[in-house]
Amino acid sequence: MKEDRVLRYFLEAGALKRTKRTGWWCSGIKDPESVAEHAFRMSLLAAYIASEEGADPMRASLMGLFHDIPEARVSDAHAVVKRYWKGHSADERRARDEQNASLPRGAFQRLAQGLGRDWDAESSPEALAARDADYLECAIQALEYLWQQRTVAREWLLSNQRRLKTRAGKKLGMRLKRIFESGRWEDFQIWWKDIYRR
Repeated sequence: MKEDRVLRYFLEAGALKRTKRTGWWCSGIKDPESVAEHAFRMSLLAAYIASEEGADPMRASLMGLFHDIPEARVSDAHAVVKRYWKGHSADERRARDEQNASLPRGAFQRLAQGLGRDWDAESSPEALAARDADYLECAIQALEYLWQQRTVAREWLLSNQRRLKTRAGKKLGMRLKRIFESGRWEDFQIWWKDIYRR
């Protein structure tokens, strides 16, 4: 039945509400945002960027909503995983093609297929706006996590440093304070960056 196929598609897309963005785990975020949460703000950003660039904001926004639907099947993969999973992009495209093929033939299926092709080709102004929105949303989320963690981090660092009694403990505490105050703590938190550069 046509309606059953449509409902299955949307139930599968709903899995993205429970699929966590794995790159944040590498950065020490205990309860990262879901793929659906990312897609929501990304879609708004895509509409804004497209409207500023003279492109179609509705199409760019829809691309933002649809772009990660394949992750309901292949899950979210961060940069380190993609280093070892050489066929990741092809597998995502295959998942999208299979998802779209499960839809009944018609306008919605053509829309989903066209958005996927446009996203992959990165050639239209709407795709470029959506791609930029994808990166910007990630950057905004990173700042939010930084603010959430940094607001109490300094106070905890200083109050615990004052409690240290041993010479070795005080040396480590002082080094930790210097690293934190110099802004280099992020270098320690992004351990995966060295792997990705290799």
